Amino acid sequence: MPERSAVSERRVPPASISSTSTLETHTGSWKYIRPVYQDKVAPCNAGCPVGIDIEGYMNLLRDGCVEEACDLLLRENPMPAVTGRVCHHPCETVCNRRSFDGAVSIHAVERQLGDLALENASAPMPVLNRGERVAIVGSGPAGLACAYHLARLGYPVTVFEAAAEPGGMLRLGIPAYRLPRAVLDAEIDRIRALGVEFRCSVRIGVDRSWDNILGGFDAVFVASGAHVARPLGVEGEDGPGVRSGLEFLKEVNRGERPDIGGTAVVVGGGNTAIDCARTALRLGANAIVLYRRTRAEMPAIEQEVEEAVQEGVQFVFLAAPVAFTVEHGKLRNIECVPMRLGEPDDSGRRRPIPVGEERFCLDADTVLTAIGEEIDMEALPAGMERRRLGVRVTRLGKTSRAAVFAGGDLTDAPRTVADALGAGKRSAIGIDRYLRGSLEPLKHGGTRDLFYGSDGNVSMTRWRGDDPIQRVAPVNEVIELGDLNTNHFERRRRSADRWSTDSDGWSQFAEVNLGLDRTGALAEARRCFNCGVCIHCDLCLIFCPDVAISRRANGDGYEIALEYCKGCGVCVEECPRGAMIMVREAR
Repeated sequence: MPERSAVSERRVPPASISSTSTLETHTGSWKYIRPVYQDKVAPCNAGCPVGIDIEGYMNLLRDGCVEEACDLLLRENPMPAVTGRVCHHPCETVCNRRSFDGAVSIHAVERQLGDLALENASAPMPVLNRGERVAIVGSGPAGLACAYHLARLGYPVTVFEAAAEPGGMLRLGIPAYRLPRAVLDAEIDRIRALGVEFRCSVRIGVDRSWDNILGGFDAVFVASGAHVARPLGVEGEDGPGVRSGLEFLKEVNRGERPDIGGTAVVVGGGNTAIDCARTALRLGANAIVLYRRTRAEMPAIEQEVEEAVQEGVQFVFLAAPVAFTVEHGKLRNIECVPMRLGEPDDSGRRRPIPVGEERFCLDADTVLTAIGEEIDMEALPAGMERRRLGVRVTRLGKTSRAAVFAGGDLTDAPRTVADALGAGKRSAIGIDRYLRGSLEPLKHGGTRDLFYGSDGNVSMTRWRGDDPIQRVAPVNEVIELGDLNTNHFERRRRSADRWSTDSDGWSQFAEVNLGLDRTGALAEARRCFNCGVCIHCDLCLIFCPDVAISRRANGDGYEIALEYCKGCGVCVEECPRGAMIMVREAR
């Protein structure tokens, strides 16, 4: 007979078998901690200067609720078709998915929603039920945002603009190949449809006095921008062939086509400099950007710099102009000194320092100066406290003068479209609170705090108290990548923007970045982690070893049978989005 194996000799250990259901054993009495559902703030929301509920509209898109996603976006951002094209999208920089497989292409999704909102626009009926009148000086992004939100709050708003058309630097400073004028006009028309009145070609302080404005309205928001080009401080910059880059852009954006010769050198490293260089290319010139630091220190949007490189703009780094050579009444070249980087200066960037006495020359028919713009302080009303970099304002835009608010480039905030839109919204809330004589919001939504996180921008939806999304025990806490369980996500490559291949469109300044198509944008929205928010994925229910979690009868969220929950924390550990926490049992 074959030998019996040692394994077969082993006896089965005794086991306890219950003759009743586990429902009889209330294991919840063993625990001292229990799980709680809790919605937090996604980092994209906290990082958005406009104050958009990005995670919220991404979640709606996931559920196929496109119209609702557009509505949620428009509650906070009056110009999504604009920001989807020209915003520097810092939301993507802080996106938790960035270090996983690439940040969600938020700007492309926002652009699609913005375009869709324009395509399906129905004329909104103005509801101007407030008696107080508000004046806004300047129709750039800050002024437009303030007008939009105040009109939606019921205020009659009049916008005064010095230029012939509204839009401020959106129209005058940003080239049409980045922001088509039809898109800008349509966004402004939506604001006008709310009952906002625009009075253009009116320069306050010249065509109409400040006393007239301040005395004729219950509150005033000043957002006249920074339009004075900063001088180079180089001898000869007032001579032939040397001109302000901002004035050059304004001229081109008015439809003019100035003769800048065969070579244009742009001095500077910000967005205005890059726009000047790419515009010069479209006018047929060889464009060279001269910058005194390296590419790493350039304040321009990195994507814009990369696009300039691809289009053929040349860059000369670590060099600064020291003189201009003029022969026979025409600019011949620009004399430059090499630079090196020293210790950081007030901007946090390393200070450029001349290297010896060496010089070199760049041939140029035109030099465009673009080293920044300054505020015309003399054009502002008296009684507004000034600082070195702008007017002093509170967090909600109030100046030191009664009933006067300010925002955008007039303050020391970053000079971006998104920051200006956020400033306009904050001031709208500040004006509403001032005119109502209230120190608290009208209603309280998910949280009393208007800001996303401790430093993010404000939520108009929270101020109004009419959030269309039901929150689960919300807290104003920004969630980080380490709080997520990324094991439940598949790696999916970020979708890339489409680009125009029509080189013939350059002379007409046709749009070059075409974004994502509608299908691609919706697919990109599904890459969103929905950080910190329960989206009813059922993983807590599936992983619960005690079957203590179940869906509510109406399908809206979950219930935890605490008499069976042992407080093991498996549900919290497995939650992909960090939307659950463990708390101590109440004693």
